Amino acid sequence: MKTTTHQTPLLLDHIIYSKLTDEPKRIFLLLHGYLLDGQIMYKHFENIFPKDSLVLAPNAPIPVPLKKKGGYSVKYAWYYFDPEKKNYYINFDPAASFLKEMLSQYPELPTTVIGYSQGGYLAPKVAEVCEQVDEVIGICATFRVNRFQQKNIPYSLINSEIDKVVEIENSREEFLKLENNKGEFIVMPEAVHRLGPEHRNALQEYIKKYHASEE
Repeated sequence: MKTTTHQTPLLLDHIIYSKLTDEPKRIFLLLHGYLLDGQIMYKHFENIFPKDSLVLAPNAPIPVPLKKKGGYSVKYAWYYFDPEKKNYYINFDPAASFLKEMLSQYPELPTTVIGYSQGGYLAPKVAEVCEQVDEVIGICATFRVNRFQQKNIPYSLINSEIDKVVEIENSREEFLKLENNKGEFIVMPEAVHRLGPEHRNALQEYIKKYHASEE
């Protein structure tokens, strides 16, 4: 039996939660985790950025129906990875292309990509394909250095010592493979994987440290 592949475009409406300003100096692009949505990231982090910022929190391009009592709800994914078979059924490329097209509306604005969990794994790939991205921050994630081409920009991680989803030592090991990286590896001692006040506070301190002058 012979098998072939054929690419078919899937046209869907994608919701992008955004905080607009008249003359933004920087974009902060927020990428949610698996089976979440942009609204969660937007509500959790919207007020920690400089006033002259354009905050974008899109839903990922792959809808995932979830069975619930009385029907279904829809959440989203950036890619599909089978951890048992170590196989990507959908890799980083479609989501990265989707985000590149979205950012093309603002080509003159420098962009910080902030990804949580699955969004954090994807974030360095977005930097690879989007020239305007000059900073990557992952939260409760790992930067798989074999999945993206490193640029001369800072890659930072905010991880937890007690995260039972993302193993911190493996994440640190991958982080140290980045060459001449000026980013930080920040450890939250008491945060779990699920987004909470600790994640918000850690990111807020980072933003104050590196972006306060942009206000």
